[in-house]
Amino acid sequence: MEILASQFRAARALLGKDQEDVAAWVGLDRREVSRWEAAKYKLFSSDAEDLQKAFEKNGIEFLPATGALGAGVRWRKPGQKDRFRGAQFRAARAMANQSMRDLQEMSGVNRNFVTRLETAQIGGLNLETLKKLERAFARLHIELTPESETWGAGVRWTVPDPFSQPPTKEHS
Repeated sequence: MEILASQFRAARALLGKDQEDVAAWVGLDRREVSRWEAAKYKLFSSDAEDLQKAFEKNGIEFLPATGALGAGVRWRKPGQKDRFRGAQFRAARAMANQSMRDLQEMSGVNRNFVTRLETAQIGGLNLETLKKLERAFARLHIELTPESETWGAGVRWTVPDPFSQPPTKEHS
């Protein structure tokens, strides 16, 4: 299965790891991971396989694109502690390659709040704020997938080829 750069970004974000940590898992330089995540060049197939296995060893499952849905990532097992789904939102933002400023412009949610959400430093979450973030990701063709009895929560593209679908910039 070919892994997209967006999946590697989302997997790293779901785990809350930085590029240095991920590079150390497989003996790569942090700059190589950065270039890979930016899709500036392809990893040699053995590096990509090693990286995929390292993420899987750390509890991540890579989801292939299927008929109507695109590729994604999720926790291999249910029950991950993710208060207010902050790690899931961080993974969605990473998958879309959006900055906090980009997300603020799309959703109308203050980026300082997004920072606190993604780092689990908030005490409560307004449901309307949550819906604004979910709608912003939906416009980017990203779905926050729920946890089930057999696998954990994650994120995935809602279209088979997200790079042929320009995201909409409208505000809701």
